[in-house]
Amino acid sequence: MIPFEEVICQLILRHNCVVVPHFGGFVAKTISAQIDFEKGLIQAPYKQLLFNRNLINDDGLVLAEYARVNGLYYQEGLEQLQAFVGTLNQDLAQGKNVSIPKLGVFTKDADGVIRFEQDRHFNFLLSSYGLSNLTFIPTEEEVKETPIVQLNPEEFAKETIKAPSKFWKYAAAACLLPFAFYSFWIPMKTDVLHSGLISYTDFNPLKGKQVVRYAEKQLNPLEKAFTEDASISDQLSSETPGEIALYQYDESTVFAIQIPKVEEPVQSIPMVETPAAFEYVVGCFSDERNAHNFVQKLNSLGFQAHILPGGSLIRVSAGSANSQSEIQAIQSKVSSNGIEGWICKL
Repeated sequence: MIPFEEVICQLILRHNCVVVPHFGGFVAKTISAQIDFEKGLIQAPYKQLLFNRNLINDDGLVLAEYARVNGLYYQEGLEQLQAFVGTLNQDLAQGKNVSIPKLGVFTKDADGVIRFEQDRHFNFLLSSYGLSNLTFIPTEEEVKETPIVQLNPEEFAKETIKAPSKFWKYAAAACLLPFAFYSFWIPMKTDVLHSGLISYTDFNPLKGKQVVRYAEKQLNPLEKAFTEDASISDQLSSETPGEIALYQYDESTVFAIQIPKVEEPVQSIPMVETPAAFEYVVGCFSDERNAHNFVQKLNSLGFQAHILPGGSLIRVSAGSANSQSEIQAIQSKVSSNGIEGWICKL
């Protein structure tokens, strides 16, 4: 029989939140790879586990997985889960350290706070499963010094004497260049010759001519008038939901109206109280709509699915039976459709 410790570790590999009822929950956070240049160590990505003592509500995940892998009934799995959690709480209350292989160690301090230390030798991240830390030898990069150029004072003095003559040549060219450019730009690229007016924006070669564009604006009538006035629907050119219809508001105004779509209400599936001895439960839901959709899916596959009354969650059964052979036949048929569940003994 696979113990609860191994079942919890397997669930953490596939989920980011696993709750052990009446004990606490594990919340996983992915940590990216890290490089320590001083120690020469590359650490692979891993899941960091945070233990929250306040997550104690049973979501059915641990119990369903434990009953599935061990082939137990729902009630048998529930009794074993309560015994397992009771042992953990009792050991912590007596001041003992509780160690779960691959997971970590739980301790209780003097203030009554439970501390959790994760086992760093096991990686719960599936994408990094089997990867170990890598070691390397860091090397220092050689910094090349730039050679210092020695200047001859006599040659430097000669260059400074010649510099003024070259400077005035470049300055004169820089002053004449804008005049030459705008003497071509203004008459060729602006309308100054036609209008006789010139603006400071004409001197900006990066600004182009603005093109005026008009956007079509759709007029929608008031929804209140559409719903209250029954004569509006008689004047529409179409009454098909989703299509565009024309409505004449007055002699000179015509509106385009989209006929609204009316959503059909979801038919609720009543809960069925059966006197059967066994129920094959295939899901637990907190949302009633999701439970009804799942029942309709099962019924389309040929099952006699229904909702079981009672419980904090909405349980969906794929079928009921009065003998163990009948419930096993339902179990094999459900498994052939790729759906997992467990046997509930009433």
